[in-house]
Amino acid sequence: MGGTDFNIDATWLIMFAFVTWTTATSVIPVRLIDSSLQEGVRLDATWPAVWVGGVVTSLLFFTCIVAHEAAHTVVAVRTGIPVRSIRLFIFGGLAEMGREPDRPSQEFFITVVGPLTSAALGGLFLALGDQLEAASIPAVTARWLGEMNLALAVFNMLPGFPLDGGRILRSIMWAVTGDVVRATRVASFVGSALGAALMAFGLIQFLLLGGALHSLWISVIGWFLWSAARGGYRDAILRQQLHRYRIRDLLRPESGAVPSDGTVQEFIERGLYHDRFGLRPVVDAAGKLIGMLEGDDVRDVPLEQRVETQLREIARPVDEMAVVAPDDLLSVVIDKAYETDRRLYFVVEDGYVLGIVDTVDVVNTLRARNR
Repeated sequence: MGGTDFNIDATWLIMFAFVTWTTATSVIPVRLIDSSLQEGVRLDATWPAVWVGGVVTSLLFFTCIVAHEAAHTVVAVRTGIPVRSIRLFIFGGLAEMGREPDRPSQEFFITVVGPLTSAALGGLFLALGDQLEAASIPAVTARWLGEMNLALAVFNMLPGFPLDGGRILRSIMWAVTGDVVRATRVASFVGSALGAALMAFGLIQFLLLGGALHSLWISVIGWFLWSAARGGYRDAILRQQLHRYRIRDLLRPESGAVPSDGTVQEFIERGLYHDRFGLRPVVDAAGKLIGMLEGDDVRDVPLEQRVETQLREIARPVDEMAVVAPDDLLSVVIDKAYETDRRLYFVVEDGYVLGIVDTVDVVNTLRARNR
């Protein structure tokens, strides 16, 4: 899917173990007993079979979550937004897009396919469960997966940012007002309120039920939603500022440039191969950019050749993805950072290196101004 990676966070193992344990010790046994009583048949299921069913059910459940995120990814890529990875973590799944949508309709269609996919999977699993022998592990797990996918679709459609429903609400507000920050503020407020309500509900239920684990988990989900909603609004303000400032406003005059006629030995003696710059611009006597250099390029030169080898001889061709213009909007370099995973970019005008822009410093500076 357009070069999208798939990552599993270590925290996901906690959720995988929890879902497996819950299905094997509660969902499957209870539903098997209920089904056998209703059908009037003898229950014939061993504990190993139940635990295998729990593991398989858990794997299928998270496969459905991946399918949900893959649906977001396919539409995002087809509409021009790169998706860096699909990640499974303790709170479920996340498609990490390279940038935010450019228009409300784009966000709407990218978002709505997720819940629709979960709803479709829910219907398919429920239909499959009806076709299988009622008092069997495959039947009860299929029906449970159907119910969970429908529940996932409903939960994600709650109108609180950053849930899918909150993003859909934002896209509608964005289309009506023409102001993405205002739309995000509304959706984030709803998301924060929903998160606070879940935290309160979970804690009250936890106290009333004498410490039920699922009640505490509701509060944890509520906290995650509350904090993500607040962070989403701050990020929206930050993105607006990225379109307000130009690169020349926040560039560093020092670029770490090295002369093309300098030797590898001089470069090493000055200790330039292990400092903060990493990738360095190589400039001629007039100060024009002619290439780029990394520390590994220098270290690869044999010892006996370092005194005579000039930096122009080992410099790499200029990578346009590492170059920005001083009059570009800051959003340009941030988009490049998402695509390339670079932190530093050369600011070049008419072939001359004016300085560098550090994307991490830029983001931190703007966030400090918003506090």
